[in-house]
Amino acid sequence: MKKILTVLTCALVLQTSAWALDPVRQEKVELAQGAPVEKLSGKIKGYATVKYSVTAPAGSKLAIKLDSANTSTCFNVSQDGADEALFVGSRDGNRYQVAVTAPGHYKVLVYLMRNAARKDQTASYVLEVGATGS
Repeated sequence: MKKILTVLTCALVLQTSAWALDPVRQEKVELAQGAPVEKLSGKIKGYATVKYSVTAPAGSKLAIKLDSANTSTCFNVSQDGADEALFVGSRDGNRYQVAVTAPGHYKVLVYLMRNAARKDQTASYVLEVGATGS
């Protein structure tokens, strides 16, 4: 029984380590109010993610839209320092907009939902990010 428990524990540790090694690509995006929309193209595979650090000016509306042929491609939005996401794409859709009252720092995480990630699917996407007038 001890051997089985040891083997199962080792398997769990190795699996957890593999998840921890999934790549997270990070990019910074600074938006100016009224500037053209940034079209950020990328590709993700499996459990890999892309984290965009987005800065938007006060008095603007931050608008984000995701396009992908893979319907399991999603994005989440959170504000720096927040414990909870403002927007969860798997639940809320592929468009998000928020009024920026003070200079805002947001994290936008693009990912594949687990059903596609565990099958090691690949998804190309275009993330449109802009700061429009109020």
